[in-house]
Amino acid sequence: MSLFKAYVNVGGKMHTIMLPTLTMEHLKQQVVNFTQPVHTNDVSITIIDGNNCPIETDENVVNAFKIEPVYFTVQFRSEDILKMNEIEQSTIKRYDISQSLDFKKHWNMQWRKANAEAVKIVEQMICNNEKGLVIVVYNTLKWKNRNDGICSIINLIKNKNENIKEFKEYCMYIIKRKRIILEKINIDGSVYAIDCKIECKGYVNITTQIFITKNTMIDEQLKKNISLILWNKKIHYDIPIQFQDFENKIDEYITKKLYDECIIHLQTYLQIVINIFDLNHHYIAIIYNMIGTIYNYKQQYEQAIEFYKKALPIIINIFGNNCNFLAHLYENIAYNYDDAKQYDKSIEYHENTLKIKCNTFGDNHIEIAISYTNLGKIYQKKESYFKASEWYENAWKIRKKIFGYANKDNIDLLWKLEYIFSKLENDKKACEYCEELWKVRNIMLGEWDGATLRAKEKVKKLDK
Repeated sequence: MSLFKAYVNVGGKMHTIMLPTLTMEHLKQQVVNFTQPVHTNDVSITIIDGNNCPIETDENVVNAFKIEPVYFTVQFRSEDILKMNEIEQSTIKRYDISQSLDFKKHWNMQWRKANAEAVKIVEQMICNNEKGLVIVVYNTLKWKNRNDGICSIINLIKNKNENIKEFKEYCMYIIKRKRIILEKINIDGSVYAIDCKIECKGYVNITTQIFITKNTMIDEQLKKNISLILWNKKIHYDIPIQFQDFENKIDEYITKKLYDECIIHLQTYLQIVINIFDLNHHYIAIIYNMIGTIYNYKQQYEQAIEFYKKALPIIINIFGNNCNFLAHLYENIAYNYDDAKQYDKSIEYHENTLKIKCNTFGDNHIEIAISYTNLGKIYQKKESYFKASEWYENAWKIRKKIFGYANKDNIDLLWKLEYIFSKLENDKKACEYCEELWKVRNIMLGEWDGATLRAKEKVKKLDK
């Protein structure tokens, strides 16, 4: 006799159950057997599935077992617990979305991780009675042409080894001073001000958010450009750290390729976020996006697209149609249509992505180059080599302007350009991009590297 396996989350603890038949009666019996609530008569039992839908009938149970792993959340609630939860939730929701970490422009794992580290520093500084700024900003240090003024921030930092930390495309800066002068600077990220005095000289802009403790003094110029968010330990420290702990654990599972464990852990994470906030919070969209990514790793592209699409209305409702998070959801959907070999649908979603990115970042940003490259790849797979060459060339123009030749990621793009023009039997253009490829490899790998030497030989061959 075969048994049906499911995972059940009760109060954040995971249990495994085995059902002989897919009925509501057997499911409830298993749940009661291993939970044993003390005051059964005073407690109501609610069972929900991985999509946050209530399980009330035999048909609901059968449908829940159609996608593996099967996951249920069980809640035992008395009237007293319900009242306590309502009081806590109403307190949190007064701060809710506008006062939580913003995900409109910056939202990815590194953004969340960098800000989680930043709030730890904020709490340490508060406890140690220290004053200053903690800044999380988009990392432009490796860009060839920069005009954001970040160097003026770096000059204020005493110990650069300890007080500058990189999180891939983001940087965290810690400045411990009572009085800080910001001069001609665009901070593309978030700022945490701890009981210091901030003065502005010339143009000063913070693109995302500024969190301040109660004794912070802010220049009037800055107050006109951005809303100040008063530091709240529960909202800005306790909850983000709890969420980041979940994400760190999920990252460990991904590294070990334990994808079913990832989904189970994400479902627990989802239920905790729903309990703290509600179904229309941007952290719900983050989790749907993460679940979609895990299904992509499992090569279950239909399920992946389903979860990405569940995140779309939440983000549109909160941030509108011009939002980088929305662009990346479209991009993730496009990747899955690509993996499923539905290339026309992939192009459709990549074009939606590009439109939003252009509105968000302008025409000359690395995110635009990424979208151009993605479109080039799809057209290359469709063997539409001329269209592919157009997208790749547009991407190279941006990458060359931003990074020059000193960037390893340029190697793959230039190789694609040389390949495409060879396919088009355009030896002149193929030689041109092979020569560019040689320059990048020469700078990044050295002139005696095997790949550099092969590129140099190919230039000579194509140039004949």
